[in-house]
Amino acid sequence: MAQITPVETYSFTPDDLKVGERRPGISAFVRTRNGADFIRATILSHAPYVDEIVAVYNQCTDGTEAILAGLQDELGPEKLRLYHYLPRVHPPGSSEHAAEPGASPHSVVNYSNFALTRTSRQVVVKLDDDHIAFDRLLAPMVADIRSGGLAPGRMTCFSGLNLARDANGDIGIHAGTPFSGNGDIGFFRLTPDAYFVHDRRFEDFRKYHFRRVFGGFAYWHMKYLKTGLGFANYEIEEGRNRRFERKERDFLNSREVITLAELQASLPGLRSRVMRHLPFEKWALIGGRALAILDNMVTEADIADLVAAQGLGRALTA
Repeated sequence: MAQITPVETYSFTPDDLKVGERRPGISAFVRTRNGADFIRATILSHAPYVDEIVAVYNQCTDGTEAILAGLQDELGPEKLRLYHYLPRVHPPGSSEHAAEPGASPHSVVNYSNFALTRTSRQVVVKLDDDHIAFDRLLAPMVADIRSGGLAPGRMTCFSGLNLARDANGDIGIHAGTPFSGNGDIGFFRLTPDAYFVHDRRFEDFRKYHFRRVFGGFAYWHMKYLKTGLGFANYEIEEGRNRRFERKERDFLNSREVITLAELQASLPGLRSRVMRHLPFEKWALIGGRALAILDNMVTEADIADLVAAQGLGRALTA
């Protein structure tokens, strides 16, 4: 019998982070709404690398709850802790989100901070419900963090590749938006000022309180392979989410899928190497990410293996 805690209302305060009471180790947290497509693969692929996963779900009408309950039976309630967040959460990009105070139970900011406060370890990482761990590169990253620690004030950022299908159904890298993770996702040691705040567009993690360093590629981003191409939860059809309506339109107008070799050919090698060493954090992160691709940190075989393992069909080949 799954142990699921219902949450009828909540309003975040920084004291809820309980920084001084946290145990050594790594916590992951994931927020999900109708994540049945990939939530199982997300959790199972990351479970070996963290000490606990906190999963919080909201407004699910698909099989997400049953999948999470089954996963908890497999992994145990200490490894996977489940919360059903009951207040309606306005989607990022919507006019309701823009107007909702960040501490409101209906704000995705408050919802995200609730998930963060349920973690109990000193090092924390956020997962999305469509992130599948890139084992070959994530394993040494986690090993380094566990052996050397992660100093307060440092964030080891990582990225993923956005996978999508072409007109023939083959899976490759989305040409228009090949990368996921632009310095906003990574491992960080929780501090009293590390939490989400309100931005009219979305929930904004206070990442600028950290010295961010690019650690490599650590996941495959399956957003464009989800039901509704990853846009289904933004309530675009109601006409109140112009931000993601535009993003969906841009995606539908540019469905080109490319191979890794084609992505490498499109990246500016010299400029990336210069950017990697500039004293501007975001530029250095972007440069480091490009160099990782140019230096063959990821291979075509990695993509083919992922596609085969997930039973997704066939990987695009040159």
